[in-house]
Amino acid sequence: MVGCSVNKEVYNSNGIKVSPKVTTDNFPSAKLTLLTKDNSVKKGKNNFTFEINSYKLKQQTPEANSNHLANSHKGQHIHFIVNNGPYQAKYVPTFEADFNTNSNIVLAFLSRSFHESVKENGAYVLKQYQFNDEPPYIDIEKDPLLFYSRPKGTYQLDKGDKILLDFYLANTKLSRHGHKVKITLDNHQFIVDKWQPYIIEGLQKGVHEIQIELIDSKGDAISSSFNNSGIRKFNIK
Repeated sequence: MVGCSVNKEVYNSNGIKVSPKVTTDNFPSAKLTLLTKDNSVKKGKNNFTFEINSYKLKQQTPEANSNHLANSHKGQHIHFIVNNGPYQAKYVPTFEADFNTNSNIVLAFLSRSFHESVKENGAYVLKQYQFNDEPPYIDIEKDPLLFYSRPKGTYQLDKGDKILLDFYLANTKLSRHGHKVKITLDNHQFIVDKWQPYIIEGLQKGVHEIQIELIDSKGDAISSSFNNSGIRKFNIK
């Protein structure tokens, strides 16, 4: 896991501020295990069953009441992502998922009730399901991968204007002289070199656009099919 420490703001301009979020409720022993056998997964509808250890689904994360972030009243859950699309929040360890394409990259990770990912080594599952004879276009054990998580959906400004920015990495680390994540928020652009959650403040009501990209030390896009989230939209009322 990459720890979350107190750092200076990573962006502050024209009323928009982005700063690292300090995480106080770490779960170093949390573990997510997929029990569904690979050979049972097919194109179409599938049932997935996970085992969770040292972490409780449907429970409110202790920090939830004090951080002024959007929080699920249903509690802690699993973020289930297929082909880097918007995540599905799963509050039970067994659920159905539908695969409509021949190649499917699945990332599942444990999430706090306010949607911050648990970034421990055992707290995620990354799988590839190929339903034809073509070679996989991603090596999930070697290729640097970036998955988008938050912001997502609609936020109520009267409940606080802090918005969580969070993403998930596989097969790479961020550093000052290595890989980084470039973030474009509306017409604001900035770069982060630590894998940790961030807080966005100062956005006005309306629809906003955000895009995250995995880049190398020279600022060029990493050569990987999952190095760019594409443009995601979220709304503030």
